[in-house]
Amino acid sequence: MTGILAHLSAPWQSFGLQAEHNIHPTEKHPTRGALIGLIASAMGRSSDHPSPDLQHLGFTIRIDRVGEREVDFHTIGGGLPPHLAVPKAEGGPRDEGTSTMVTERAYRAGAAFTLAITGPADTIAHAAHALANPVYGPYLGRRSCPPDVPIFLTTHPDPVAALDHLPLHRPAPAPWDERQSVGFIYDSAPEPGARPDRQLRDQPLPGRHFTDRDVWYRTRHIPAPDAGLGTTYLTALTDYLENAR
Repeated sequence: MTGILAHLSAPWQSFGLQAEHNIHPTEKHPTRGALIGLIASAMGRSSDHPSPDLQHLGFTIRIDRVGEREVDFHTIGGGLPPHLAVPKAEGGPRDEGTSTMVTERAYRAGAAFTLAITGPADTIAHAAHALANPVYGPYLGRRSCPPDVPIFLTTHPDPVAALDHLPLHRPAPAPWDERQSVGFIYDSAPEPGARPDRQLRDQPLPGRHFTDRDVWYRTRHIPAPDAGLGTTYLTALTDYLENAR
């Protein structure tokens, strides 16, 4: 099945789980809802646009770098009079002395993920065109998280298998280490009869409720890449894609 190879890398990424009061956590990897939202935004769809076609897409995530969890301290409405501050849930102004809201928002710093996106041929074609020519500027979970490399890599006849050969976006290993352990996340069973490792409470599309989705996690050894970070990685990636055509 023809699909898409894509890459997510940025100084910060955030793939929200359900907020608890003023604490906004993040998953350690992109969620299905975030990836569908990313593609829908690239297509120019508004946040309330129904996207039943994108629900047929499947995602396999290779964790090149898991990154580190960091928390950003936010204040909203500080120093403003109550009538200009963030309103209450029922819409009225806040009382004097309570107009400043404090939140903590979690991010994954320095993470990198390579994706295989599969699905119906027409949906894949539209998604590939959109990711290569996005209508709205892409961001990885929050608007403050723009990608630092292009998201769209190429279309491929078997993108899931290609994840075993595409250069890793991580430092090159020691000379004697010929293979590296790499984590893969699947949103559908990677082989018949495989039992899910856990359920992920996924971020919903607008107007929908949170849903629990089965997730399969596998660790595999793949050949050590010659690529390092930054320009070295992009050069190795470009060379690989050109030679693979």
